[in-house]
Amino acid sequence: MRKITDADKLFYFEKNFFTMDGVWMIETEKEIGWDTALKIDKAVWIRLMRIIFRRIKKYLKIESNTLGDLVDIITFRWSIEGWIYKVNRISALEVIIDIKECPYKAIMDRNPERQERIPLICNNMCFPFYKAAFKEFNPKIKFERKKAMGLGDNKCDFCFKLRE
Repeated sequence: MRKITDADKLFYFEKNFFTMDGVWMIETEKEIGWDTALKIDKAVWIRLMRIIFRRIKKYLKIESNTLGDLVDIITFRWSIEGWIYKVNRISALEVIIDIKECPYKAIMDRNPERQERIPLICNNMCFPFYKAAFKEFNPKIKFERKKAMGLGDNKCDFCFKLRE
C-alpha cells in the first residue's frame, strides 16, 4: 500500500472538493434544468452547512453558540477553503466581516460559460444557505448582507448583530 501524507490528503481533497461541487451542478443542470438543479443544490448546501458547523464546533471544542463562536466557526471554514477576509469586531454585539475574495466566485470568474450565473448563485445560494445556517446556530444573531462581489460590489460583507 502506498504511504500517503497529510499534505497528499490536503492536496487531493482541497482540489477535488470545489471541482466536485461545480461539476455536480453543471451536470445536474444539463439533466434537469437550472431552476431544479439550483433548488436541489441549495437544499444540499443548507444541510451540509449544518453538518460542517457541527463538526467544526466539535473540532474547535466550542461549547456555546455565541456571536464570537459563530465567527470562529465560519472563519475556520473560510480559512481552510482559501477565502480572503477581514473580521471587524465593532463591539461584543456586532461583527462585520468583509470578504475580499470568495473561492467559489473566483472559480466561476475563470469559466466564461458560468460568469452569467454568478449573481444567481449569490442571490439564490450563498445568501439563503448562510442565513439558514446562522439562524439555526443562534436565532438571536441577526444576519444581513449589504454588499456582494457577485452583484457588482468590490467586496462581500457579512454583518452580524446580537439581539438582546
